[in-house]
Amino acid sequence: MSGRSQEGLAPDERLVIQVGQVIDKYELLERVGQGGMAIVYRGLDRQLKRMVAIKVLHKHLSDYQEARDRFEREAQAVAKLRHENILEIFDYSAKEGFESYIVTEFIEGQTLKQFVTERPIAFPEIGAMIILQVCRALAHAHAGSILHRDVKPENIMIRSDGIVKLMDFGISHMVDLERLTVTGQLLGSPAYMAPEHVEGRPLEYRTDVFAAGIVLYQLSVGRLPFEGKNPHEVLKRIADCKFIDPRQANPRIGNRLGRIILKAMAALPDDRYSAVGEMVLALEAYLEESGLPPDKIPAELARYFSAPASYEEALRTRLVDTLTRAGQTKLDGDDRSGALDVFDRVLTIDPENEKVLAILDRLNRRARLKTALLAVVGVGVLCVGGYAIHERGTTATSAPNILVPLGSDARDGQVAHEVRPPDAAQIASSIPDARAEVMVAAPRDANRPALVPADAAPDAAVPLEPVQVKINGLFAGSQYRIGGQGPFLPTGDTLSLKVLDPIKLEIQNPCCMPIDMQLDHNTKSFQAPMELRPASVTPKCEVADVSVIIDNEAWPLGSTKSVTFDTHATDSQHVFTVAFVGSRKIKEDLHTVTVSAGQALEVKCALR
Repeated sequence: MSGRSQEGLAPDERLVIQVGQVIDKYELLERVGQGGMAIVYRGLDRQLKRMVAIKVLHKHLSDYQEARDRFEREAQAVAKLRHENILEIFDYSAKEGFESYIVTEFIEGQTLKQFVTERPIAFPEIGAMIILQVCRALAHAHAGSILHRDVKPENIMIRSDGIVKLMDFGISHMVDLERLTVTGQLLGSPAYMAPEHVEGRPLEYRTDVFAAGIVLYQLSVGRLPFEGKNPHEVLKRIADCKFIDPRQANPRIGNRLGRIILKAMAALPDDRYSAVGEMVLALEAYLEESGLPPDKIPAELARYFSAPASYEEALRTRLVDTLTRAGQTKLDGDDRSGALDVFDRVLTIDPENEKVLAILDRLNRRARLKTALLAVVGVGVLCVGGYAIHERGTTATSAPNILVPLGSDARDGQVAHEVRPPDAAQIASSIPDARAEVMVAAPRDANRPALVPADAAPDAAVPLEPVQVKINGLFAGSQYRIGGQGPFLPTGDTLSLKVLDPIKLEIQNPCCMPIDMQLDHNTKSFQAPMELRPASVTPKCEVADVSVIIDNEAWPLGSTKSVTFDTHATDSQHVFTVAFVGSRKIKEDLHTVTVSAGQALEVKCALR
């Protein structure tokens, strides 16, 4: 359709919005999304020559004068907000008889909902980093007297460089008049509403705190706290505000983050954080303890979204090392309960961690553990986040069944059995590369083999062309396996297979995260980009008081430093510079070591 303005069109014609049409000075280039409130287009600002996003509100929302007036007030207020984590509004229109729309910056990326649907988050710390950015955006908006009212993953964008953007400020307020249909069914996503919203009580800034807590719960646990067969069942559970304790749902969360989530999701606003800024401080302190400095969070998220699997693998090592040292520091300061809390987080990541188990064993032998346990839980056993530390020895067991009922219909005595989440490597190996095609499974014919050699004569009834699977040429030495059984075989640069029925193909390489994909006879070719594993070095020295500098950054002796590689990296090696200084017992020399992806090296000091 050729571009033409809405001016001069008949009223009925204005209702039909199509790609190629021009609304005022904006040309609609591509339809990129649709929701309950609007259709979103990628567009061109013809005057400023820049790409924009144009959200055209559905007619039933823009037909009401009060809704248009409210939208105009909100748009004017939100347009004044300037924050890295808030989607910027450029323009809006709410003229009677024409489309109501808003124009914002165009984000190359995806929504948080799309991301977590395609790939679960393995570590709660990552969810905390994301929500910290969201809370910083909310704090800025609240300071400008703007309430969001609709915080949910669909309204959180992830830019291609990893920056988190909160969008759709105030739009939910505009559609409050139309939130109920004639049948009384709630429109939108009720799962993120606060109890006061469900019950029709006034909304306030702590309503946004509750929603942020729900999203943090979802990212940390892997499921929503309030679920049901229909919206009314979900609303009933929100009104009761009963849900499984997040620490029980996922032991990796630990007590500190668990308390943050529970405080944000308190049923009564007075029991929540009084302002979202307090939640920001709590999350920053939690992440600082985890070795993730608050001022480095944007860079951390950029690395995570660029290469999730390899980032999680490196984060696993960092968390174990950082938390072990933090726990020892708390022990040295006679904060035993705090130390046990941190040590438990280590054991949820690495159940066989020798250093932590040795520390706990020493506490047992010195007969001090029982007193610490009694002080924490008032009994002879401490159960922290899924681990029971007994007076005799230390063993990992499942967490006690201490649950909040799912809802008022829960039967007395009902408990939910813990399912311990897989570790990061298991999760990563089970998820196909995000850019891989989704294969459609064809019906299986029992009389035909699933796989035939590439040089075999094809079935006369089903002529086949070989499936060409090309492995990223940077990573020589890759191996493959068909059907999930048998040894891995060398791939060469290209694999040629004739496939009759859907078949599992696994590819592995020491440098990279494994790939697990499905092929079928409709697949003509398949690119297999491999995500590089981190490279790491660990400084070692027999002299305890030596200082270490790695890549111009002070680094603890004995701690592993990892680097991750971008998904599109053209180089699979990193050059570390390691210096040992500060002691007369060692030679102050500089070590320069080249470490390949997937490789872990130790660098030792030289004694005099």
